[in-house]
Amino acid sequence: MNGMVLITGGSKGIGDSLSRLLISEGYQVYSLARSTSLFSHPNFLQLEYDLSNVHELYHFIDEFLKKHGVPDLLINNAGYGTFSEWDKFPKSEIHRQLDVLFKAPVILCQKLVPLMAERKSGVVMNLSSLATLYPLPFMSLYNAGKSALSSFTQSMALEYENFPTFIDFRMGDVKTGFNESANKSTSKNLRTGEAWQQIQKQLNHSITPDHASQLIWKRIRAGKSGTFYGGTMFHSLLLPFLDKLLPYLIKRRLIKSWYGL
Repeated sequence: MNGMVLITGGSKGIGDSLSRLLISEGYQVYSLARSTSLFSHPNFLQLEYDLSNVHELYHFIDEFLKKHGVPDLLINNAGYGTFSEWDKFPKSEIHRQLDVLFKAPVILCQKLVPLMAERKSGVVMNLSSLATLYPLPFMSLYNAGKSALSSFTQSMALEYENFPTFIDFRMGDVKTGFNESANKSTSKNLRTGEAWQQIQKQLNHSITPDHASQLIWKRIRAGKSGTFYGGTMFHSLLLPFLDKLLPYLIKRRLIKSWYGL
């Protein structure tokens, strides 16, 4: 057995694929998710929990530590999006989305990172998004949550110089059920309609969850803290490179043109 993994959102998409890969590599995987997976394996234990319930998460993790101990690898993968004009953005989603995308990973890190550091081992993989550089239109809270998680991870890498390793993995589009599960606006605004069509088109031409999992696993094995990009070559190489070259106003115009805004 290589060690123990705690992964959020391990029942679907990238989380499901990554859980299977880690089990094949000899890990014991604990999946913390609201939904359950059809996948069954002696080394895969599902812990049903809604990460938007951040008030109870401290207690939940305390109980986890008593039963299972400190994980060798923490993967904050869970996430979802809400696609809506800001004036119609559901009030409940403001809290829920930031709880799932940012507050829950922060709480997990607060509970587990000091214990990893004390043990002088461990890896924290926080799955952020290329949206930190190129925000998705009408998905303001998703962009904000992922950007906050990315910044938080970089701060932790400064504070914890040696242990654990902190990986800020900015993933591009992945062909999962993300768009189907997103909360979408019912507005008939042409701008939102064109933007959503482009977002859907991007998803259809993206990498598979298995491909994404291999990219993540490669970074985990490398054992180095830092910010890394995943996806097609367009996502992982060209767009980050262009971000360093393009002035903000030009990049903003390109994003607006790309999404028909």
